[in-house]
Amino acid sequence: MNLINRGAFSLVLLVALTVSAGCSDTNFALIGRDTLPDRASQSVQDEIVATVERVDTGFREINLRPNDGRTRVVGYSTDARVMYRGREYPVSQLQSGDVVVMQLRQDSRGNSYTDLIRVQESNRDWAQGRNY
Repeated sequence: MNLINRGAFSLVLLVALTVSAGCSDTNFALIGRDTLPDRASQSVQDEIVATVERVDTGFREINLRPNDGRTRVVGYSTDARVMYRGREYPVSQLQSGDVVVMQLRQDSRGNSYTDLIRVQESNRDWAQGRNY
């Protein structure tokens, strides 16, 4: 009988630990990789929503057209990431017409740059949808 009680107690304990681990706030889907770089030492200047006009990979610059109509050039860091639908892409994959959101920072010379670009609307998706 003692063996059955220990077995039942162990099973209940195992289930309780499994449930508590699954409900924990520290449980992440991406383990072993930072999803966002540490930004404690950098200050965010502002966030911009704009349409990509052109990407210049040679100068690491993106020409943008915000909603106010003025063209703006924003640089990007060597480790800049483009996120779209939960996947990461190189900056070179951005196309004219993509609608993006960027967190802008300032370098030591006061120039705006970004290291994270989130695509809200891809020009490819819009063009494919038009053909159907």
